[in-house]
Amino acid sequence: MNKGIVSSVGSVVLAFLATQHHNLHMVLMALGLGTAGLSFLTSPLVRYAMYALSMVAMGVTLQQLRRHWHFLPLRIAGTGSILLTAGLLVWSLTQFAL
Repeated sequence: MNKGIVSSVGSVVLAFLATQHHNLHMVLMALGLGTAGLSFLTSPLVRYAMYALSMVAMGVTLQQLRRHWHFLPLRIAGTGSILLTAGLLVWSLTQFAL
């Protein structure tokens, strides 16, 4: 299968799923499961996994920015994403500790 087709279809599918995030929460709340997820997020293992995934995402973005040449707006967006994620990671660590 052609990589271009997979990338195009994959990005459309991911964009669609991203728009359904709110709808999923509404369905869970309508079924009475709205607060059940909060107890899941208090688990330290879940927090550690989220911290690790945030760091992986920052590393991948940084590697992509260093490896390939991108137009200035894309470099600014990538750098901003890294800085915002790092800031939120530091904030989360100071608020909720390890």
